[in-house]
Amino acid sequence: MLSSIAAMLIAVWFYYTAQRSGRPAIMWAVSGVVVYFLAALIWTLLVTPGIKDLASHGQNSVLVFIVRYAYILFAAVCAILLNGWLNKADRTE
Repeated sequence: MLSSIAAMLIAVWFYYTAQRSGRPAIMWAVSGVVVYFLAALIWTLLVTPGIKDLASHGQNSVLVFIVRYAYILFAAVCAILLNGWLNKADRTE
């Protein structure tokens, strides 16, 4: 649920960023969501199994929280960094 809400917020943010800079807004919003979900998938496949293994052996509530929600933060940060990088590149041209 939280991941879907984050993806929608990123799509809206990318959409309005594209409108302000004169880029195709729908394609930009879709690109933001794709980046978000790819980053979440990479986190889930590469990082989560190791953390899940640690959490199952130690029953540490912090590790359980990380397993459940850290991919959302990681994916959002990746989308934010990409949007900032692309907007910076657009301003320098």
